[in-house]
Amino acid sequence: MKNSEFLENWRVLLAAFIGISVGVSSIYFYSIGIFMGPLAAEFGWTRADASLGALIGTICAAIMVIPTGWLVDRFGSTKVALISLVLVSLSFFALGRFTIDLTSYLVIISIMSMLTAGSTPLPFTRLIIMAFQKNRGKALGIILTGTGTGGILLPELLAPYIDSHGWRAGYFALGVVVAAAIPIIGLLLIGAKDSETTKEAKTAGVGSLLNNGCFYYLCLIFFLSALAVLGTVAHFFSMLTDSGLTPPQAGAIASLVGVSVIVGRLVVGFLLDQFRASYITATLFVVAGVGFLILGLGGPAYAKLGAIITGLAIGAEVDLIAFLLGRLFKRQIYGLAYGLVYAVFLVGGAIGPYLAGRLYDFSGDYVSWLMTASGLLLLAGLLSLFIPVSKPNEQAPDTLEGEKAAV
Repeated sequence: MKNSEFLENWRVLLAAFIGISVGVSSIYFYSIGIFMGPLAAEFGWTRADASLGALIGTICAAIMVIPTGWLVDRFGSTKVALISLVLVSLSFFALGRFTIDLTSYLVIISIMSMLTAGSTPLPFTRLIIMAFQKNRGKALGIILTGTGTGGILLPELLAPYIDSHGWRAGYFALGVVVAAAIPIIGLLLIGAKDSETTKEAKTAGVGSLLNNGCFYYLCLIFFLSALAVLGTVAHFFSMLTDSGLTPPQAGAIASLVGVSVIVGRLVVGFLLDQFRASYITATLFVVAGVGFLILGLGGPAYAKLGAIITGLAIGAEVDLIAFLLGRLFKRQIYGLAYGLVYAVFLVGGAIGPYLAGRLYDFSGDYVSWLMTASGLLLLAGLLSLFIPVSKPNEQAPDTLEGEKAAV
């Protein structure tokens, strides 16, 4: 039975969901925009200054995600993920306690991002790749909805909390949440299929990826989409408050991003097990590009639509990275392959928020940025049509399609 995979691996599925929910890609990323206004107001930063945390932090994470992928392939996902989550918790406490100016803020963000790359989806999606084959898309979709949990709960709960108790208390609260989740994740992962350190995993390394044209093609597609989507989501809360909404009102609309992420990932996960991944990828990016165009032209009246479209795009990206790499590259080097592509994705995610902030400072609104983001997504969608991945029923487990494909 297909569903036997879920019955056999439900503990891994739940642990990965919780881990992604409290990891740096969810709880930190979705809180950036919420902290941006209070920090800028207290220290007198410009919008571009406040965006530097996302820029520098994401670049640091991009540097570290590659060696993290190497560590995960050789020592297993569980150890790397649990250690990284401990460091995520400590980093939030450090942000609340030691931030006194822009320099200290950026230093802490840099250290946090360097030390917590193991709490990204990398180790958790690897656990799913190891455990699931027939229902891999669905399983990835389920665990990656964990980022949507942050998108829903943080605007609804954290924004009013910061409004009442201050941004330092907000960081302390996030630290407590992460710390409480760590022992639960550890218990669930006892006995999980984790370390698969093989001779093939040791020898099929960087060379097999860097000599593969498909690798560069995927990097380009997800770099463009990260620029557009992550640049928008980092400023989405500010877009709403700039339009005259109060922080609680903006939080309520921004939480739709998280709902949309969850729905998008579940739907995408199901579709990936049924249809060609290249067509699904292209459709999602084109729809997101049109949505950003409408948001830019229509303004605040389309804020809810913008939240839904943004969430769908986010829901697609990381899900698609994990699924495509699981299909195009051998699972024994999945960690390294994911680390390299995700590093490029993070670089795009670092540049996007800063570029959006610069365009805002130059023009006084976000229209020019939304037009730019729309164009980037439409281009990514067009390129996605030519990803050389077979239909689901033509896929043999753990073959290296990418080495045979000419891009």
